[in-house]
Amino acid sequence: MKKDSHKKTKDAYGKLKNQLEYLTFANEYTKNIKEVLLKDNLWVTANDVTYGSHTLLKLSYIKYYLDIALTIACERFKKCVFIDTLAGSGIVKVKDTEYASLGSSLLALIFNTNKNKHFNKIVSIEIDEKRVELLKKRIKRIKDQGFGQDVETQTIIGDITKDSILNIVANEINTDDYGLLFIDPEGLEVDLDKFAKIIQRSKYLDIILNESSGINRILGKANKGDKSSLEILGKYNSAFKKANNPDQAREKLFELFGKPLETVAEIRDENNKVMYKIVLRVRQTKSGTKWINPMSMFAKNVINKYNGKDVKNILDQIHKKNSQL
Repeated sequence: MKKDSHKKTKDAYGKLKNQLEYLTFANEYTKNIKEVLLKDNLWVTANDVTYGSHTLLKLSYIKYYLDIALTIACERFKKCVFIDTLAGSGIVKVKDTEYASLGSSLLALIFNTNKNKHFNKIVSIEIDEKRVELLKKRIKRIKDQGFGQDVETQTIIGDITKDSILNIVANEINTDDYGLLFIDPEGLEVDLDKFAKIIQRSKYLDIILNESSGINRILGKANKGDKSSLEILGKYNSAFKKANNPDQAREKLFELFGKPLETVAEIRDENNKVMYKIVLRVRQTKSGTKWINPMSMFAKNVINKYNGKDVKNILDQIHKKNSQL
């Protein structure tokens, strides 16, 4: 029994390490991306966001999703679209380290499956002007150097919660497109109800949602009669006004899916505190959604077993610094 348990831990470590190597430009492929950005002074800047090391668990989850889902989806659909609703600048600095990671939009841009399949279109939305300019320059430079050349990209400056921006994004999606909608708010500032406009555009749209742990705390206060907390939750998602827990509230947002399938991963910081949950929601299809089970296992056996401190230690090992896992 102990031997099996050890093997699982070793397998989990290897899977996470592979994702982190790719994300932090230590993989043979992504090392080239770093060199491209360095040559044009588009490497890490003061305008890039800094997040805790646990953020790389979230990005690892997305990378693994691309490994599994995109391989299957691109065989079945003519067009695959990635919608990054809060895109940032394309690079994330890791707090209290010298490391940097691919952000979600650049990750989607350069990703290719083993069969050389990739997204056909990437739509990135960001409200901060300096980050938008950085992202545009990085995308152009990377494409000019032969990475993601066949990927159509659109970078939009604006607030994703505004109807005008939502309309632009929705119009980028066709009825029969496969797509991934990535919703990654830093807190409760996003009105989730409005994303229904995007979800309705295609019946083949998956969602990865960052659900802040702050929701649970505020929901607890609201359930005790705190009106201000209830108002905050109502702005985040109107379903919370009548929900007793976040799971019920999510159902309202995702009800357009018919009979959906869902898997949840918990993201923990260096102190092993749950910072937020990553919720993957896909539609059930007649042939089954083949990537939901692998994603559930990855969440259970990899993401949920590691925290921000573990990530730092693995990064130190990858980048040849002293560490102890």
